[in-house]
Amino acid sequence: MSERMWLSCGLLATALALAGCTIPCHKGYEKALENGVQCDLPTPCRNRVHLFMVHGLTPSTNTGLNALRLRLGENGFAKVGIGELYLAWWVKSEIECIRQNDPDARFVLLGYDYGAGVALSLARDLTAKGTAVDAVVLLDPKGCTPEPCGVHTLLITNGMGTDRVPHSARVVVPDATHFTLPAHPTTVTAVADLLRNVAERHCEPEVEEVPVPGTPPEWDFLTDRAGPTRSIGTQAAARPVAKPPAVAATPPVPVATKR
Repeated sequence: MSERMWLSCGLLATALALAGCTIPCHKGYEKALENGVQCDLPTPCRNRVHLFMVHGLTPSTNTGLNALRLRLGENGFAKVGIGELYLAWWVKSEIECIRQNDPDARFVLLGYDYGAGVALSLARDLTAKGTAVDAVVLLDPKGCTPEPCGVHTLLITNGMGTDRVPHSARVVVPDATHFTLPAHPTTVTAVADLLRNVAERHCEPEVEEVPVPGTPPEWDFLTDRAGPTRSIGTQAAARPVAKPPAVAATPPVPVATKR
């Protein structure tokens, strides 16, 4: 095959990969907007959690990671991305970009099939460079090393030969196959619960803004200032300075003089 043919195939594969990611991304975001109101977590808390999923060698189907992303959108989580094995560099660059714009963002990695090893490697590299990874999810992992990644690891499997993979928690889905495992209801529930727990741990309570009594609505921005806020059109009265108590004068002592 000629060099031009290889280049054409590479460009075509890239275009198909990007097209396959963009459409489900929008669908997942729409699902999150439609169903997020039913979630008991505030939207800012849910949107702080970012999930990056790495695909393996298993062909993409309507029961794979794309379907899992749509199901997570129905649970109110929209910040979900999918990348192939060779796009691991993209995950790192995306996380770095997100951290620059949102230092409070939280990250969860998911690896399916041979993508599980890539997710574990990414978790080790990111934590070594100071980027906190809250959890790693392994879906029916293949080709993983027995070395733990140092963060909470959730193993989801149908129970076929994954006992040696290091994990912190395990969910077995016996009625799922390797192809139907990602979108299985048990898998969706386990991943959604994990994302919800991460969001809850780092969710700050909403601050209720109470307007200062007597302040016109157009001057509400003054309530951000520390200390009491005086009403518009008034001025601070000078506080009288207390004078020290008067000291009684001591009468002069008569001095006797000689004649």
